[in-house]
Amino acid sequence: MSHEPWLWYRARTPAMLGTAVQDIRQNAHLNQDELAERTGSSRPTISRLERGRPVALPTLIDALTACGYEMVLIPRGTRVHLER
Repeated sequence: MSHEPWLWYRARTPAMLGTAVQDIRQNAHLNQDELAERTGSSRPTISRLERGRPVALPTLIDALTACGYEMVLIPRGTRVHLER
């Protein structure tokens, strides 16, 4: 799934979150090694994250931040309006 970098992602499972992180990283024109370096982690850790495998929560937050994203948690069923 390829999106413009400003689009939002819905992730209800670890696998969906991993796919979103991978897409976000690719849209940021980073490979796994580059993202690992920016987050102070390793390429295998980024790979695990992108496959929906367990990683430390700070790693997820650091990866999103390095790609220009942040997490917003909302109640399921809530309507969201996005503006830039």
